[in-house]
Amino acid sequence: MASLTQYQKGNRLLVSKQYAKAIRHFESHAAAHPEDEANCHERIAECYRRSNVLRAPVPVAEGVTLVSEGNSKAAEHHFRLALDRDPHHFASLYGLSQLLPERSDERFELPRRAISIREDVMVLNDLGDYYRSVKKDLASAYDCYSRAVADRPRDETAYKKLRDLCRRMKRTDEAKEWSSRWKEVNEKRKRR
Repeated sequence: MASLTQYQKGNRLLVSKQYAKAIRHFESHAAAHPEDEANCHERIAECYRRSNVLRAPVPVAEGVTLVSEGNSKAAEHHFRLALDRDPHHFASLYGLSQLLPERSDERFELPRRAISIREDVMVLNDLGDYYRSVKKDLASAYDCYSRAVADRPRDETAYKKLRDLCRRMKRTDEAKEWSSRWKEVNEKRKRR
């Protein structure tokens, strides 16, 4: 059996939440394999995003305590390094978009670039949410959610979003149709 690469070891450590060790393995792999730098920086960014930089719980409001917070600045830095190496790195485009302020133009542009590379239900749903909530562009939101249903017909999220969007647009018959479509898909899935 072949031994694991530094990248594979890093992934195993990331999954087991040993982020500092994982980062060292990804850095080592990137140094030995420059062709994988973008992937390594994206993985390092994920380590920072998931790591807990809080030493102790922090009260933020009455009855609300923050117990975990990733290192967003370090994660953003590494997502940007990955995109410097490969401007079409799908996971980095989407990962970086999740860190930016909600109303940021860049947060809107990054998922659009990601979708031009690969259709993905999560990115389509997020982009649809952005169109709906921030841009108030219901037609573009509808398009994103419809593409998400086509991409993953067994995922309930986009059906619900389409149903709610159609209600908002006063298209009640179509809203009912999206509910019915989901029920049909769900029933077929249950019978299998």
